[in-house]
Amino acid sequence: MSNLKVGLGKRIKKIRESKNFTQEYLAELVGIEQATLSNIERGKSYPSVDTLQKIADSLGVEPYLLYKIEENKSTQLIIEEISTAIKNDEALAKLVYKFFLCVR
Repeated sequence: MSNLKVGLGKRIKKIRESKNFTQEYLAELVGIEQATLSNIERGKSYPSVDTLQKIADSLGVEPYLLYKIEENKSTQLIIEEISTAIKNDEALAKLVYKFFLCVR
């Protein structure tokens, strides 16, 4: 699963729940099956541009807000995520190190 699909799905779910919408209700507003919305929210499938616009409209947000990156992570969590990522990807580790050398 791509991180973009997963992130998009999580954001849609978060906004939907903040409005106290059920999956069934949002799916009805958008004109899709509840199972389709479930797959989108779990990052299993990606909505078409038209469906994405309908989801945004139904939630009362601009489409770009569905891609908003969460900024409320603690510093410790950020460090842990970066550490795990660079331990598992040598190319990423080298890139992060080059960036670090440029900004320190």
